[in-house]
Amino acid sequence: MKKNWVLPIAMAVVATAASAQQQPVQKVHTALNHLTVIEAAEPITMVAVGSDAFEIERHGNRIFVKPTKTGVSTNLFVWTEHGRSFYELDPAGEVRQMDVLIGPAPQYNVAAGPEEAPADDTDKVAEKVLSETLLSAQPVKTFALKTRKDRVNVELDGVMHDKDAIYIRYKVTNLTSVPYRLGEPTVALVTGSKPPDIAIAVNTQVGESYLSHLGTVKTTAVPVLRSEIAEKDLAPGQTVTGVLAIPGVANHSRLYRFSFGADAKAPVNVHGLL
Repeated sequence: MKKNWVLPIAMAVVATAASAQQQPVQKVHTALNHLTVIEAAEPITMVAVGSDAFEIERHGNRIFVKPTKTGVSTNLFVWTEHGRSFYELDPAGEVRQMDVLIGPAPQYNVAAGPEEAPADDTDKVAEKVLSETLLSAQPVKTFALKTRKDRVNVELDGVMHDKDAIYIRYKVTNLTSVPYRLGEPTVALVTGSKPPDIAIAVNTQVGESYLSHLGTVKTTAVPVLRSEIAEKDLAPGQTVTGVLAIPGVANHSRLYRFSFGADAKAPVNVHGLL
């Protein structure tokens, strides 16, 4: 990952200060010791941040923002070859309120000024790959998992644990012959009346047959701290990537059920030992 050029803000923005006052500034909500990813419409040539209370790194068309102190806000300027964008980094707050990934903001032509700004191509935001938000994600193994024909299938693709939360990256594939609209994901803790008689490694997605090893199964709702999905409407054959966050329990794996609504045949549920 390439380190950002962190320039003194007074030096970096003298030439654009007047026009910046007339251009919209996008708010960015952060959380201490967590990454927020900002995507630009094209590769980034330079950025400038107004305070060392935020670690800033850039790679390609993405910026990685991590606050290191509380109670500090500042501004962030982003330049690409053909335009620039402006952000206000809010003081670090709660994880559930942070922005995990921010799609391309409107860019303003560097030479012509805001009057000739290109339109906000919001359609491209739907194509973003949210898996980039999990920079340290561990791969998820599988056990007794089968692809279901003529169904909507969900694959748990990556997981990252920290002291406050578990971040899960997933892929949804519509293998039916009709469009499918993803329901807002819900999560439940799954417990059984007896210890399982089969050993499963942590960070494993398990098939429905695994539940038979648990005896009588009980579920308890788990709050979803954050949920991001690139596109909710899936055409037949389409795959989309999403990410969600749930409260974490340090050094303790649990079995979770992730639900994404229902297709024409049954609820779309998957299970993971995380």
